[in-house]
Amino acid sequence: MGAMNAHLRTVMIAGLATLSLGLAPGQPAASDTLGETQLKEALLDPVDFPEGWASDSEEAAEERGFGVPRPSEGDCRELFDSEAEGTQRAGFAKTQTGPFVTTAATAHDSSGEARAALDAFRAAAERCDTFHTEEGPGENAVTVAYDEEPRGDPEGLGEESAAVRYNRRLDGENAGTPVLVEVVIARVGPQLVRVAQAGREDPDTGSLTAIAERAVAKLTEVARGDTPAPRPDQPGTTRL
Repeated sequence: MGAMNAHLRTVMIAGLATLSLGLAPGQPAASDTLGETQLKEALLDPVDFPEGWASDSEEAAEERGFGVPRPSEGDCRELFDSEAEGTQRAGFAKTQTGPFVTTAATAHDSSGEARAALDAFRAAAERCDTFHTEEGPGENAVTVAYDEEPRGDPEGLGEESAAVRYNRRLDGENAGTPVLVEVVIARVGPQLVRVAQAGREDPDTGSLTAIAERAVAKLTEVARGDTPAPRPDQPGTTRL
């Protein structure tokens, strides 16, 4: 009997110790790394966008020859996507000519590794003041350049965040409407989510910060063990 009581006391003490290390209600554990299924659940989907947006794919972007750029330079390519194993991705488009959005969510083994990956993003941004990419369908594709434009990091996005912005280089007096590309990356515990947007520089393109805020909110909900709540003004979607 005494041995049983001692065992129960040990279990109770261990349980109390676990509770004492617990987080405040609703806060994700910094060491909780999400699996691929959870990352997929945390990704943006069409109902997270205003009406008129639809899912896009890498295959559709290649066929069009337009979308979020894929830089020829390796360092610059790292700004738009992650090569880390288990990264989950999604793409969206409003029309066949844009604007376009891509997002990628990556789970690292620890918050420290996620911080290091975010630092690598900042270092790549320092090196990547100009990048080149192919635009246009098939044999009509041409090489264009994008030059960095100053952009401040967003405030209050995740536990830390960074951002970059580029303008497509235009030659000639009738070069057309400027095209803007932006990338925002944010950390939630050991997870990183990045959102990139490309489109003409006009009000129709909208704010990337608002899209990134939604991406971080969904990732945070999943990290807490919750199911992401739909937008209260969920508009439904259209097909391209």
